[in-house]
Amino acid sequence: MKPTDELEQEIREAGSPSSLAADGFGLPPLPEYLRGLLAEKGATVGDIIVRCGLDRSYAYQLFNGTRRPTRDFLVLLSLSLGLEEAEAQRLLKIAGRPPLYARDRRDAAALYALSHGLSPEEADGLFRDLGQEGLF
Repeated sequence: MKPTDELEQEIREAGSPSSLAADGFGLPPLPEYLRGLLAEKGATVGDIIVRCGLDRSYAYQLFNGTRRPTRDFLVLLSLSLGLEEAEAQRLLKIAGRPPLYARDRRDAAALYALSHGLSPEEADGLFRDLGQEGLF
């Protein structure tokens, strides 16, 4: 699947609207997107198992699409991979989960952690300090 910015450029440069009938629209399948993220960040499923403290079989089910990841796991994964806020929001969208919302205290803590590059452990401590359930 083409990156969104490449698709946008093709639309701008298209001579006719017939290009809108082509494939490439819509969100990529989550397992495909997750594999791409891991490759882009130089990580493996094994790395994520260790960083996030996941059961091995559960982790592979998440990454092959047989289980749907929770929102908390997606936030934890975003922190583990060092994603920026926009990347984390895109991951949530592709996974069919609600975006992080600044007026929600837990989401605000996640946004803070993402924008300040906190580690998963530091973010977990922040959540707990704010009276929220931790990530682990």
